[in-house]
Amino acid sequence: MKEWSRKLQDWFSAVAFAEAGEHEAAMEMAGVSPQVAAEETSVLETLNNTFAAAAFAEANCHDAAVELMRGREKHNSFLEAVGLKGVKVWYGKVPLYERSFAESVGLAGANLRLFTVRL
Repeated sequence: MKEWSRKLQDWFSAVAFAEAGEHEAAMEMAGVSPQVAAEETSVLETLNNTFAAAAFAEANCHDAAVELMRGREKHNSFLEAVGLKGVKVWYGKVPLYERSFAESVGLAGANLRLFTVRL
């Protein structure tokens, strides 16, 4: 738990530094480095490929959709990497009830106002 707490603290610190224009310090705090694109692509081309891939996926042509999103080079899937190539995997999501901050601290039903101050 302490590890996640520390990561969140680093990320929020990085956000504050990034908002202040200190991008290098922010990336260092967040533990990321800038990545240079292998080739230049336009926003229009990226959107075109993304929407085309979505159309193929909706038409149950998943291989074509993946090829559009990844390009022509072959990538191993997680299932291939762990030796389960060809195994069908189904997944879903289950909504969980999350208590609000006010409920968590015993202030359910209280009128709260949120404000921030920027120095």
